[in-house]
Amino acid sequence: MTPHDRFAPPPEPPVELTTVATRAPAPLPPVAPSLTAPSWLVRVIGLVLFVATLVIAVEAQRDVGLARDELVYMGAADSYARWWIDVATGKDHALTEQQITAHFGGPGLTDHNREHPPLMKTFFGFSKIVLHDKLGVASRITAYRAPSALMHALLVLIVFGWTVAVWGLGEAVIAALLTLFLPRALFHAGLACFDGPIATMWVATLYCYWRALDRARWAVLAGIVWGLALATKHNALLLPFAIAPHFVFVAVRDELAVGRGDGSLRGSWFARCLRGLGRGLRRRWYLPMALIILGPLTLIAVWPWLWFDTVAHVLAWLKFHTNHVHYNFEYLGENWNAPPFPWHVAVVTTLVTVPAATLAAAAIGVGAQLPVAWRQRAVATTAPGLCLFLSLAASLGPFFLGSTPIFGAEKHWEAAIPSLCIAAGLGAVWAARAAITAIGEWWPRARHAVAVPLAIGVVGTLVAGAAAIETAHAHPYPLTHYNAIAGGAPGGADLGMNRQFWGYAARGVLRFLGTQPPGLVYTHDASPAWGVYAREHLLAPGYRDAGWEEGGIARSKLAIVIHELHFNRHDYLIWSSYQTVQPVYVLRFDGVPIVSVYRRP
Repeated sequence: MTPHDRFAPPPEPPVELTTVATRAPAPLPPVAPSLTAPSWLVRVIGLVLFVATLVIAVEAQRDVGLARDELVYMGAADSYARWWIDVATGKDHALTEQQITAHFGGPGLTDHNREHPPLMKTFFGFSKIVLHDKLGVASRITAYRAPSALMHALLVLIVFGWTVAVWGLGEAVIAALLTLFLPRALFHAGLACFDGPIATMWVATLYCYWRALDRARWAVLAGIVWGLALATKHNALLLPFAIAPHFVFVAVRDELAVGRGDGSLRGSWFARCLRGLGRGLRRRWYLPMALIILGPLTLIAVWPWLWFDTVAHVLAWLKFHTNHVHYNFEYLGENWNAPPFPWHVAVVTTLVTVPAATLAAAAIGVGAQLPVAWRQRAVATTAPGLCLFLSLAASLGPFFLGSTPIFGAEKHWEAAIPSLCIAAGLGAVWAARAAITAIGEWWPRARHAVAVPLAIGVVGTLVAGAAAIETAHAHPYPLTHYNAIAGGAPGGADLGMNRQFWGYAARGVLRFLGTQPPGLVYTHDASPAWGVYAREHLLAPGYRDAGWEEGGIARSKLAIVIHELHFNRHDYLIWSSYQTVQPVYVLRFDGVPIVSVYRRP
């Protein structure tokens, strides 16, 4: 049994075939896998990729400063975990509306961070209790962040499993490595935030849905996983825009394939499409029902704030995000803080932040797969390639409207990137096969049985190695890093792309501050994290926060400015108060200034 046979969806159960689609021709055989290996070896490779991703993500975050949003989520995480512990230990009145509100909500729009679902915050809280408080094996910051790293490892494993099930082992290993070696995705995998985890839950939902097309029992898991995705971040509300058209396409193509098999196509094209959709709903009724019922029920089950006044609280959650504030963000030399935004933000930002080798391989992969998809267009299959394309479209789509907030850049559509990585895996293998075919024309020995696996190894190493080098180089400031298409970090700065957000880069100047005479510090955008830096001994004693704006600058002896376009005025305020325009230290990444430190003369 090949690894492809091991992971590929089984044929339809006999009952469904005889009662619903008795005339359907057998599906085309799957594309031959690039490499074959025993199933145990495939499992071992998946496990190695999972563990390696987890270790790399945990280690990488140790050098990354605290993001503003993390501080909010960490506080909520403690509250949520304490409540669940109170319930588990039978504490009196823990299940009352009063206690749930005290831990999860309140009258204000942001009380206890009730504007965001609780799943990852709950995990952050339990991780901190177990890894830091009980076992003492991780710092407080690392313990909070560990669940995000675990979710990223799960994403790499899902990409590997899905790809090996459809296309082959070589494609799967390359796609998984390219998912691991994404500078910005790895950055988000090391934060106690939701952007990395929602990408994992998004892809997990689609994978479970795709498997459920052929195995009914996967539908239950698909519904539950979608509910957990909803409980991770509101991006999951876009998943139906990927699932619904894919379900319709598969149902309609089944109908067309049935008719073509016995020459009984009847009625107009529209009528056949409606008939196909009806057939698909009868044949796989369990799948939409599982998503519609189990998804919301799972969300409610893990979010105690929804256990009472459910409709009102859900509407408040949705209203918060449909009316979300627009923060400042630099894009192509302009500061944007109100719509309409440029329609091409998501496309351009992706093109200049994903490693260039990954993008090139993905372009080859798409070009190589389109003819295959066209040849199979009228044959009954589960269309995994279309599912991945619709995933990308649903994730990127809102940013073409010009009204969706863009302040988080690539983190808002991170769920789209695994589709590119899988396409890149296909492209790398296609390029390796094409190279062997071309060489074999003038050197017959190149047609040896080991030539193709060797070529796949070489091409995969080059593509994944280039992405790995770029990811390592970007650390620990990947939000300042841009790829070779942009011209690196200097090219990104020249293009007027955003240099960073969340104030996390301030950690890079903490050691220098320790060489200066102690005193009050104007901490700028790092203010929310300043006390945590001191508590975690990342900042020497005696450098207290001076306060905000002009008052804080006037009281301070030292001042930092975290460089974003809309923060320029802070430089001017410091120059006026300090009577100098000369910083005493500038933190640079590839020559691009990202944090400046001033000292009062």
